[in-house]
Amino acid sequence: MAKMKKWSYALSVITLVVSLWMSGTNVQAEAFVERVAAESVPATIYKYAPSERYAASANYTLKANGVEIPVVKGFGDYDYAHFSLSKGPVTYELTILNTDKVYEYSISPKKLGITADKIVGTTLTFTAPSDEYLIVMMNSRATRLVIAADPAETDVPAKEGQGIFNITEAPYDVDTNGQNTGVAERTAAIQQAIDDAGAYGTDKGGGVQGIVYVPAGTYYIGNLTLKSNTALYMEPGATFVGTGKTADYAEHWFKDSMGRPATWWISTAFHSTNIRIYGRGTIDGNGQALHDDKSTNGTGMINNLVVPIATSHFSMDGILIRESSAWAVVPVRSNDLRFTNLKMLNSLNMGENDGIDVTESQNVVVRHSIGISLDDPYSTKAWAEDTDIASGKVPWPGQPEPVENVLIEDAVAWTKCYGFKIGQGVLQDQRNITFRDGVVYKAAVGFAIHHKYGTGTVQNVKFERMDVEDISGKNEDNSAWMTMFTVNGGNLGVGPVSGVTVKDITVRDAGESFAKINGQDGAMITGLLFENVYMPGSSTPAATLQEMNFLSKDYYSDVTILPVQHEEPLPRTNLALGRPAVGSSNDGTVDTAPYATDGDMSTRFGTKRGVDPGWIYVDLGERKPINEVRLYWEAAYGKSYKIQVTDDPSSEANWRDVYTTTEGKGGLETITFEETNSRYVRMYGVERATQYGYSIWEFEIYGP
Repeated sequence: MAKMKKWSYALSVITLVVSLWMSGTNVQAEAFVERVAAESVPATIYKYAPSERYAASANYTLKANGVEIPVVKGFGDYDYAHFSLSKGPVTYELTILNTDKVYEYSISPKKLGITADKIVGTTLTFTAPSDEYLIVMMNSRATRLVIAADPAETDVPAKEGQGIFNITEAPYDVDTNGQNTGVAERTAAIQQAIDDAGAYGTDKGGGVQGIVYVPAGTYYIGNLTLKSNTALYMEPGATFVGTGKTADYAEHWFKDSMGRPATWWISTAFHSTNIRIYGRGTIDGNGQALHDDKSTNGTGMINNLVVPIATSHFSMDGILIRESSAWAVVPVRSNDLRFTNLKMLNSLNMGENDGIDVTESQNVVVRHSIGISLDDPYSTKAWAEDTDIASGKVPWPGQPEPVENVLIEDAVAWTKCYGFKIGQGVLQDQRNITFRDGVVYKAAVGFAIHHKYGTGTVQNVKFERMDVEDISGKNEDNSAWMTMFTVNGGNLGVGPVSGVTVKDITVRDAGESFAKINGQDGAMITGLLFENVYMPGSSTPAATLQEMNFLSKDYYSDVTILPVQHEEPLPRTNLALGRPAVGSSNDGTVDTAPYATDGDMSTRFGTKRGVDPGWIYVDLGERKPINEVRLYWEAAYGKSYKIQVTDDPSSEANWRDVYTTTEGKGGLETITFEETNSRYVRMYGVERATQYGYSIWEFEIYGP
């Protein structure tokens, strides 16, 4: 297989070169040959020794171009391997442990089209064209492998010399023994190196930065403050680790929803400029330990790991961010920021641990990154002055600012919430925000505008070349490839959304529920352009909102769909609307069956948890001709169920099947059957798809 691919590629190259020569374009042909030759040379691999703090994976081993790469035990859902490589292809040999062979596999991002070169026993061999962030699943094992392959470093500083402040050398003499003791002294020494580097850069002027050099090693530290004209270089294998002890950290604010104080672990000095963090090191918040440590304050603490606040011309490149217990990277009221080759690897089982939240900042670029977290990996926000995060013991400096000119590009998101999101906070305007070339590996909602708090305007937003692989689970009542909605959360008012472009989108999974465009009276959603949106299983772009699964729509206008727009299907009469309904049981203390026929997509019927069978029937009032049922399932749907009819529901024997399935998919299921005349129509659930009951937003019935 691998040889066939190489010969096919070589033949295509030869054919193109010959055609160029025949057309007389020798210079172009020669340049093309040189480029192809360079890209066909296998990449050089630079592997890193991980901190002794990390255990080796019990699930996988990995080789890249024959070089053994350490695989680190992660957080249950995934393990990971981090290394760098030069330009060129890389062939991986991934071996799954504790099994007899590779039965199945998947490699994401799927848009790369990477498939196996070969499978021998427990080893899967495949080739990537360059450095990519990949997620590999083998044998449906719950623990995936994240391959974090960075481009090779090109700007490694000297370890010593003028303008270099090596923390392990005099006068700092920081130890690299990885002991969680002497934290105050170690932190003070590193802070002194930062101060000295900043003073050096400032004295030199002209944008010069003093460089704090952090050699490979494990350093348990407290809070650090980065100063103007400072670069913090973390050598591969250099690892800053949070102590997990609340006594070692300053409280900067208090998270009301979690009832815990929060700290900015590594932040910038207010009104600073020209700061850089780079290298291939790790910033490990040790968030779970800090969250659970109640020895000092009785509540535990949460940590924002990197907080560029009230700063300008800040950059961060190549760093691996690990295990925050709050939003990991939080740019606040800052401008001209660049984040590249960023790996944000958080637990999928700790709330409030977003990846990067661009907050009240302008001219921000996030390029080539992967974000894994229970909460939103990529989002933009703007808050009121009295919001908990902005008004803590150390209030944010200055006045509230808009979010403006943000580009999040070439990013992979894995979460239980929203992959890419504007909001929830929109107290100030958010405008000119672009999400491009993003991949939603797994999420409850692929991407969204979630205007929940505030009266600010969201304007000129683009979602371009996005690829949605897996929408599963739910966030509140949302499980969809895309949502746009406004909510008056906390009675903070609502604001409009205008100028949204959704272009060149591949939706491989539409979700367990339905997409939404829900504005409000006085806060419309307007000016929507959908272009080349490909829904699951379709080879042609969607031509209506209904084809894109936008089944919940209010207070919106001015929708354009390209390349072809069809009229939305005319509404048919829902014979079940407002009619009485009866359920087999309820998952709460009130009768929820009427919610399935009330026409409100925010209310639902649900049967008792964990019980089969479960059913609901609707009384149409009289015998009517019917031939279609639409079930708008909540996340708890039926895997196996029947649609039944009768004129007398008093006996089970009276019900007659008109439709049966053992392959229920959830979401919206439109069921057609031969026309029949009946008064009562029932969904009879035989087998649940989840551990819950049978839950339906709306049960609709139609006639011919």
